[in-house]
Amino acid sequence: MQMFYLIYGPGAVLIVGVEAVALLVTVTASAWVLIITLEVFAPRDAGLLSETAMLTGFVGAVSAAVIILFAIVFYAVREASRAEALAELEFQRSESLLLSILPAAVADRLKTRPDRVIADRHDEASILFADMAGYTAVSDHASPDDLVSFVNEVFTTFDRLVERHGLEKIKTSGDSYMVVSGVPIARPDHAAALVTLGIDMLHEARNMHDPHGRGVSLRIGIASGPVVAGVVGMKKFFYDVWGDAVNVASRMESTGIAGRIQISPTTYEAVKGRFEFERRDGVEIKGKGLMTTWLLK
Repeated sequence: MQMFYLIYGPGAVLIVGVEAVALLVTVTASAWVLIITLEVFAPRDAGLLSETAMLTGFVGAVSAAVIILFAIVFYAVREASRAEALAELEFQRSESLLLSILPAAVADRLKTRPDRVIADRHDEASILFADMAGYTAVSDHASPDDLVSFVNEVFTTFDRLVERHGLEKIKTSGDSYMVVSGVPIARPDHAAALVTLGIDMLHEARNMHDPHGRGVSLRIGIASGPVVAGVVGMKKFFYDVWGDAVNVASRMESTGIAGRIQISPTTYEAVKGRFEFERRDGVEIKGKGLMTTWLLK
C-alpha cells in the first residue's frame, strides 16, 4: 500500500506547479513519513490473505506506482520540450525582427554590449534616395487599403533588390526610400553598387502600377562621401546615417528627373568609367548653390 505514496510528491508538482514550494515540501515530506511509518509499524501479514493474493497485491501496487510515475515524468518532460521549442521559435522570430531593423554586424554588437553607444565613422560610403513622382496625388485620391497595399508592394520589391545586392536599407518615410552602401561593412565598389541598384529599381518600377492604374515613376539621387552611422533611441530604436553626403543625396533626388538617376560629383568620380552619363550644369542645391550633376543615360 505504501508504494502509492511515492506518487504524491511528483503528482503535487504536476497539479500545483513549482510556485507553492512550502505546500510541495509538506506533501512530499508527509508521503515520506507515511511510507516509513507503514513499513515499520503496519503488519506485513495479518493472516487474512494468501501468499498468492499478497504477492499479486504487491505486484499490482508497484506496477501502478511505476506507471503513474512514468506518466508524470513523461508529461513534464514533454511539456518542457514543447516550451523549449516554443522559446526557440520566439527567439528566432525576435532575431529575425532585430535583423530587419539593424544590420547583422550592428545587431551582434548591440546584443553583446547593450549599454554601449554604437556610432561609427565611414570615410567612403554612398547614399541613395528614391522617391515616387506624383505620390501626393495618388495618396489624396486612393483608399487607405489601396494606398498601403501599393506602397507595400513597391517597398517590398525594393527590399528584395537591396538584399540581393548586399546593401543596407536605412529607412522609409512616406514614399521616400533610403539605402546606404559601404556601411556598416566597407566595400570598394560602394558607389557602383548603388548605381546598379538604382537601375534595377527603375526597371522594376516600370512594371508596377499605382491604385489608379498609372505607371510608377521614380526619381533617384545618389551621393558619396564620409558619413557617421549609429543606433539611436531606446524605444523604437533605429539605425541611421548622418553627414553632408546624406544631405547631398537627398538633394540629388529632389532636384532629379522622374525616371532618371542623378548623381553628385563625388559619385561621378567613383563610377565614371563604368557607366555612361550626361552632364547637367547649374543645378541649384540647397546649402550648396549651383552644382554640376550627372544623369545616368
